[in-house]
Amino acid sequence: MKLQMKIYAVITTYNRLDLLKKCLDGLRMQTHSLDKIVVVNNGSTDGTTEFLELESGLFVIHQRNLGGAGGFYTGMKYASENGAEWVWMMDDDVVPADDCLENLLKYTFISECIHPTRFFLDGKRFNWEHCFSLMDWKIIDFPLSYFINHENNASFVNVGCFEGMLISQKIIAKIGFPDSRFFIAGDDTVYGFMASLYTNVSVVKNAHMYRAKKSTDLPYSPLFLYYNYRNFHLFNEYCKNIYNKNLSFKTHINYWISALKYMGGIIKEKRVPSKHKFKYLKSVLRGVMHSYMKI
Repeated sequence: MKLQMKIYAVITTYNRLDLLKKCLDGLRMQTHSLDKIVVVNNGSTDGTTEFLELESGLFVIHQRNLGGAGGFYTGMKYASENGAEWVWMMDDDVVPADDCLENLLKYTFISECIHPTRFFLDGKRFNWEHCFSLMDWKIIDFPLSYFINHENNASFVNVGCFEGMLISQKIIAKIGFPDSRFFIAGDDTVYGFMASLYTNVSVVKNAHMYRAKKSTDLPYSPLFLYYNYRNFHLFNEYCKNIYNKNLSFKTHINYWISALKYMGGIIKEKRVPSKHKFKYLKSVLRGVMHSYMKI
């Protein structure tokens, strides 16, 4: 039986038309139908704009490229202000199983920020779930068995992921919209953390979503690495706003150690061609520098 609630899907897309089409097909096949599909086009130049103008059954917002964070800000703001009771967030490179939304909705009685379990193209489970300590910018990983063998079908974290997050308007009203300043990297982590202050942030085992990557693909691009380190100063800002404290000196040291270790890993990484290694290294260094400059 369909629950009587208005659910809007929000997709952010940029120059991945083939993947966007698969994502839209997945949304249209849901066993629990959506009330509206909102697509935020971040200034695509690959034919996405022309495709979306001819598609029916979509609400499309065109804007310049503001990154995933800027796209989700725009899409969630529209959905929140135009009748959505729940917003289902996703990138253009994921495809939900036909019963994904139906299975997520079974847990609205225990959580108002719910996530599917995600898999790579080669069938391996994508492990992203963890707890995040904002006070010291530290990730605390759970053992995978906690999510696979947990006696209940839902497990709990304190972070979010915009590849499938289903969030209620009640929580959105309390924490606001995603912070567009992140551009990419860390925006959903912080957003899930903010949601965890008001609800159990959950992961549902039998709600499945599939990523358009293999488990053996490089996890990050140079652009992502840049923002991953550049956005450190935004985490400090959130820490100060919530706890009235800046991140500790020790945390800053660990941040630098993390950057140096990652650069060392890039040098050794065989999947990155030697001619591209400098681009990766430069991205990390620029990110660190711009974080302290608060650019």
